[in-house]
Amino acid sequence: MRRRDVLRAGAGVAALSVAGPTASATAGRQSAFEPLGVLDLDGTKEVVVDDAGETAYAATTDGFATVDVSDPADPEQLAGVAPLLEDHENGPMRMVYDVKLDGDTLIAVGPANPTRTESVQGVAVFDVSDPADPQRTAFHETAFPIHNAYLADGIAYLTANDGAKNPVVLVDVTGGTTEEVGRWSNVDVDERWRDVYAGLRSCHDVYVHGDTLYVAYWDAGTWLVDVSDPASPEYVTHFGHYSVEDLRDLSAGAAGAESLSVPGNAHYVAVNDDASLLASGAEAWDVETDDGDPGQGGIDLWDISDPTNPEKLSFIAPPPTPDGTRQGTWTTSHNFEFHGEHLYTSWYQGGVKIHDVSDPANPEELAWWRQPEAARFWTAQYATEETFVAGSMGGQTYPAGVYTFPNRAGEQADPPELRTTTVATSTETQTTAGTTTAPTATATGTETPTTDAESGGGVPGFGALAALAGASAAALAAWRRGDE
Repeated sequence: MRRRDVLRAGAGVAALSVAGPTASATAGRQSAFEPLGVLDLDGTKEVVVDDAGETAYAATTDGFATVDVSDPADPEQLAGVAPLLEDHENGPMRMVYDVKLDGDTLIAVGPANPTRTESVQGVAVFDVSDPADPQRTAFHETAFPIHNAYLADGIAYLTANDGAKNPVVLVDVTGGTTEEVGRWSNVDVDERWRDVYAGLRSCHDVYVHGDTLYVAYWDAGTWLVDVSDPASPEYVTHFGHYSVEDLRDLSAGAAGAESLSVPGNAHYVAVNDDASLLASGAEAWDVETDDGDPGQGGIDLWDISDPTNPEKLSFIAPPPTPDGTRQGTWTTSHNFEFHGEHLYTSWYQGGVKIHDVSDPANPEELAWWRQPEAARFWTAQYATEETFVAGSMGGQTYPAGVYTFPNRAGEQADPPELRTTTVATSTETQTTAGTTTAPTATATGTETPTTDAESGGGVPGFGALAALAGASAAALAAWRRGDE
């Protein structure tokens, strides 16, 4: 079912005259900024696009799907691989929330969170040279769930929250075989991080550019790691809102509140084309409701042209919400992507946006579209000079799916109010109260690395809340659409 008529915000508002990402024929065909096309695709989470901008790959919770977006007005599913790993002893794989693409190789990982029942865990590797007929070439089983991953030059970078070191695990997935080649954790850099509540230092997401791995380590901040030798990753620097001293003495209750509260955490990280500019997004909510500010998590822009001396340049605030608590309307930051001088962002019920970041100290919003009753956006990615693609988890009465948008500046006609929507929390989530005072985001100094070959060891309190803080937080707990 196509939903273009349902989702149209209306016509009659002219496109902005400001030059956006492209002054294309699309702008001439459309009087207001709105989706070009929508493909209903149940279970949609992460969506990535190939280099040609013609095929999108969507994690669908039970597997993944390939989508032809070459005609953005009519996105069409080419193939679906689900249930994933159904033939495995403990299959199928549940909670497949992330896929990543490098050339003709795709990886699908899971489960995103720990499961109550025994379930296959790992990274499945596919040849997608024919997007209509993906072929599985390998599977690497792990002893940990995988919420997020990255694929670059044949190495899969996996989040591996074990409650002790919460490392990134590097796996070679080339040649039809798989082999773990390295691990890296901030505990290896500074043993004091082991004393911090595990939910505050969850290894939530990873990004790779050139020889550098960027790790979103929740309240422990953003970490840069040299992976020119994947077998021997080396610490470069880290920065964020907190130091290890700020976090190590928090009680479990205070840590639980802090892990979900503004100013937030390092939930997702990406860099621009020359890795001089880094964006770190927070997924966080209003915990201190008496302060009159219902704001949620936004995006910090950092100058990392000198990686050893990062400098915060600006803050992209989230869309306003009438209720910034986790039970209210979610407009907190989720995933995003740089392309050229533009940043494509997703904000759950707050919609999708394009920003001009040519002057990163003064980012300029070019376009914003939202329909909170219909769409909760997980990701936004550049496709072509004409279009960008976004994945939605769906709304109260609308299915999830893949959206295409015009890649230009524009204004939504008669945009809807971001009304408060009360959501029920899963029994696996833990509601929290209270907050701690958060210092301003600052860069931390380079620390002398120490080594620790042990990968075991426990951290008191690692469990439901730690999994929550390391697994796209409450999005998946509050609206998990029947997942295990």
